Amino acid sequence: MRLEECRKRLEELETAREELLKVLREMRIHSTKSIALIHAGKVEEAEQELKKAIVLLDEVNKYRDYPEVYFYLCNDAMQELVEAVAFKNAISGEFTFEINLDVTPAAFLNGFADAVGELRRYTLTKLIEGDFKAAERMLETMEKIYEHLMEFTTFPDKLVSGLRKNSMWQGEA
Repeated sequence: MRLEECRKRLEELETAREELLKVLREMRIHSTKSIALIHAGKVEEAEQELKKAIVLLDEVNKYRDYPEVYFYLCNDAMQELVEAVAFKNAISGEFTFEINLDVTPAAFLNGFADAVGELRRYTLTKLIEGDFKAAERMLETMEKIYEHLMEFTTFPDKLVSGLRKNSMWQGEA
């Protein structure tokens, strides 16, 4: 590599980084709105926000040609999207560990871990409302997530970034 090649690559990375941050911010906003709308009982509106976030994920993944910024920046927003999809699927009675999203393994696992916190909040709401059947179903889903995520805690933290530290799914929050 030459000095000018280095400068050119860094300029490309800087431009890609700025563009990617904008897309990631929008993706995360739509994912977060989706979760809030589910808690508000507005599942159809939540699904619309999720659709917008998923479209943006396709845009995000176009930046894989810039691994220096892609892998550094994308995890949190991808994790939020997985969390929103897992949460929506759980409350809809369609929970599965198969989510058709092109995200990193760490974002995938941590998204499920974070979904436990939303499921806990949703479960408490259902208990207050007297909907014990729905609350029991959510507790079973949380237990299923815990059981499956435990299988991944043997991997080094560099591969499953933050999974062991994520207290939401371990009941320490």
